Amino acid sequence: MNVGLNQVSGAVMILGSVLFLVAAFMPISARVFPEASPAKKLERITDSPRAWIASQVLFGVGSLVTVIGIGLLAPDDRDGSFAWLMLTSTALLTLGLVPWLGHLYARAANPAAFAEGRLPAWLFLLYAALTEIGLAIFGVALVFSPYPDWLGWVVIVGTALLIVVTIVLRDMPPFFFHVITLLAGVVILLTSPSLAP
Repeated sequence: MNVGLNQVSGAVMILGSVLFLVAAFMPISARVFPEASPAKKLERITDSPRAWIASQVLFGVGSLVTVIGIGLLAPDDRDGSFAWLMLTSTALLTLGLVPWLGHLYARAANPAAFAEGRLPAWLFLLYAALTEIGLAIFGVALVFSPYPDWLGWVVIVGTALLIVVTIVLRDMPPFFFHVITLLAGVVILLTSPSLAP
């Protein structure tokens, strides 16, 4: 069986997205993130410190693996029509990982500061901005790629909506980023570029 780079890319994107989504749906995440009370939030974290740290690790590893999957698409561009867009997207997403991993480390190392909202907001906002711009460029790259045009447009429109929500709320659950990349990974895995319209 001949496995193409696009199939590897799709599988890696799926793996990264699933790891992130597992972290998002862990019981500790369901107990901590919706909680409004800082004291109760901290109590829930301190009741399950290993689960809290495990979830932060999965958030980070899932994000990193997803970006690697997107980056694997660039070398698969044989005629060069979308490689520069894919590389730009990967570079922005990689830059976004730096504040994201810093934010995750701070959440794991200082749960009290996280629970009380004392972590630097700019880390998360910079991560969200770079990720959203990177995902939008990823969508544009998909429009110019041999994959179905609708996939690129879904990524572009979905990301545009996330940008609006981030601007309005000054917050964005990263879960939504990984729903987009999960969809893209599945379509890329299942679509042979030579058969794409």
